[in-house]
Amino acid sequence: MRRIGSAARRPGAIGNLLPVVVGLGAALAAPAAAAAPPADSWAEWAAQPYQLHAGESVQLRFAFDEIPVRSWRLVVDGAPRRCDLLVTRVKEETSIYWRRGESHHDVTIPWGRGEAIVAVLTAPDGGIFTVRCLGPPRGAAPVPYSYEVNRALESYAAGKRLEAERHCEEALARDPEDGVARILLAGFLRERHFYQRATELLEAALAGDLPPDMRQLAEQLQQELAQLQSPLPPVLKEGLTTGESRLAAGDAAGALELAERLLADHGGAQPEALSRIHQLRGRALHALGRNFEAVDAYTKALTAARSRESEAIIYFHMGRLFLDMENLGQAEGAFSIARRYGLPPGLDLQAAEALDRIVRQK
Repeated sequence: MRRIGSAARRPGAIGNLLPVVVGLGAALAAPAAAAAPPADSWAEWAAQPYQLHAGESVQLRFAFDEIPVRSWRLVVDGAPRRCDLLVTRVKEETSIYWRRGESHHDVTIPWGRGEAIVAVLTAPDGGIFTVRCLGPPRGAAPVPYSYEVNRALESYAAGKRLEAERHCEEALARDPEDGVARILLAGFLRERHFYQRATELLEAALAGDLPPDMRQLAEQLQQELAQLQSPLPPVLKEGLTTGESRLAAGDAAGALELAERLLADHGGAQPEALSRIHQLRGRALHALGRNFEAVDAYTKALTAARSRESEAIIYFHMGRLFLDMENLGQAEGAFSIARRYGLPPGLDLQAAEALDRIVRQK
């Protein structure tokens, strides 16, 4: 059997190697499963038996250079003897697996450049335990990701979107040519409607070398972004321009009638176009004093919006509506969000002035 990693034996307690156990089960599952080969195609990369006395431990350290794959499994067999297994990520000292009193342990580990783990095996009653490293067949392993990319995948799977973005940014700070980090970050930014930067990241990633699965994902994202940023159809653009002109001329009823006709005729339009129509309808309803209907229209406009620029303008108009409704708290919140998302200079000045007035009235 090939020897595994580097090992250190010691009696009993794990001592200060035992960090706070972090529940990463769900977070690890998604990226690990995506990288894992079919169940019947795992290959043995290394194996080593250990005979331990009662209460004795063995500490094993694994580094990426020893197992240069995207995902692998650490398997410990001792049947019928039972043992405790703690697996800790070295860099952050976080536990990714901790089980006591099991005769079989099987840990799937997302892996990448810069990764290293320590596994501590403790045998309360002693026995012989075989430790194996299983991975994709040699020569067929998918290209591994970087350490920060794996942390981004885990954060995303756990619902921590901003933390996932941060890990991608850190991956690019360490390696500006990390194409996988570019693609993941583009995907996160697309969800937050930052389309321009997402597009730039995808273009840079596609210009370099990528694993086939990530190239396919990048191409799909690129197509989606192109659709989201496509110009309005001429008939809708003309209709919205006419509606704006009617509002400017004080013909709110005419603008509302036009907006409702556009919705009836183009209900299957792209989300951004629908957002613009609902926004026009909300402004017309506001001008007619039908404020609660206007709130509903703006809410629909926000739901359909696909860019931070569009959302900023909708929140600006919502702020004006809430001011007229004398709801200062919601007006302040809407204007603040609008400014944070990025308003055109003229509207940004108006929002700043409105916020000053709100603060003075409180």
